[in-house]
Amino acid sequence: MNIVFKISQSILISIFLILFSILIIFLYTQYTKKNTTGLNNYDFEADIINPKFIKEKLNDSNLEVIAKKASFIGENEILLEGNVRYSSDNFLLESDKVSFDKINFNASSNERTFFKSKKISIIAEGFNVEDQGNLVSFKGKSKLEIK
Repeated sequence: MNIVFKISQSILISIFLILFSILIIFLYTQYTKKNTTGLNNYDFEADIINPKFIKEKLNDSNLEVIAKKASFIGENEILLEGNVRYSSDNFLLESDKVSFDKINFNASSNERTFFKSKKISIIAEGFNVEDQGNLVSFKGKSKLEIK
């Protein structure tokens, strides 16, 4: 005969309930461990939060670069993201993602860009800033408004 049939029903039910309880407790502890580790992992996906770079030029004007977050691409190159503002006394340039060289203050983007100076407004699909802000070129379709 089978050994299971020799055990009384109350003992058999008790064993199954104990095993089921142990299984539930084990699964519950595994689930809570995964959730608590997720809470402690601050995954910002950025190296710098709210970066700000300022470079003084010879003619007493400043170049200023502000963003919400930045990630290092290379030793001198940084990817700026989130309302990036590249500005001086003469112009303001805004975009969402900008590749920025922190030594030369050169920048480029393939994202939608807004440029504003005293008499000109430009909306373009991207831009390049070279020669420490003295040369700005725009990429793609652009809308130019002269006041």
